[in-house]
This record gives sequence, structure tokens and C-alpha cells, in this order.
Amino acid sequence: MENKILTDPKVKPNSKVLEKALGKHYQRFTEFEEKINTLGFTLEWNYYNDEKSWLCKVLFKKKNYSWLSVWNIGFKLTFYFTGETIKGVHELDIDDKIMEIASGIKPVGKFLPVIFLVSSKKRINDGIKILLYKQGLK
Repeated sequence: MENKILTDPKVKPNSKVLEKALGKHYQRFTEFEEKINTLGFTLEWNYYNDEKSWLCKVLFKKKNYSWLSVWNIGFKLTFYFTGETIKGVHELDIDDKIMEIASGIKPVGKFLPVIFLVSSKKRINDGIKILLYKQGLK
């Protein structure tokens, strides 16, 4: 079973903490961070008492486009879409398994989550494609 890590509210995630937490997955995280930074996105870590863990917002300016969470198997990206806007995600050139997994996730209120583990360079690129799609929505 996978477990969230980074649960100590006193230990804010930084490169050293993230490298220790992610181990062999840390390089994938830094690749993702570098790519989104070149596109103008930033990461903002906050501790959430309801989740009892640190979560990261993927921001463009001050708008949140995605959530990033650290697990013992790597890191996950979570996006939220409406019933209308998720249709465009299905049209993206991304791994079919992402949408297959998303179709089995329960809605959160009126939003449909797309959640996936970033487990390869392809998944990094899929995450960026989804970020850019979401950024293009009005």
C-alpha cells in the first residue's frame, strides 16, 4: 500500500528533504520542476492539517493549476476539471492509462479529478500537456 510522506508540519520541503523522501524518484521530480519553471509555473508548498501532510500547488502567477503530493512510490499530480472541460483532456496526446484511471475516480463535488503517478519522462510530458491545456481554459 502506498503512503503519503512529508507529514511533519515542522519540516518544510526543500531540495534536501525532497531528495531524501523521493530517493530514486527525486531526479524525475527535478526534471518536472525544471520544465514547468521554463514555462512560468512555480511550486508552492503548504502544510494542510486536514491532510496531515505537505502538498504542493503548481501555480502560474497566483492561479493553482494542479496539486503535487509526495508518496513512498514517487510523486503524484492531481488536476480537477468540470464535466465539460475534461472532454479536452481526453483529446490530448497522453497515456491512455491516465484517463482510464481517472474514469474510476469518484467526483469531488462537481469536479472530476485526474490523478496519476509521475513514473517516467513520458508521464512528466503528459503532466505538462495537461497543465498547458488547463492553462488555456477560460
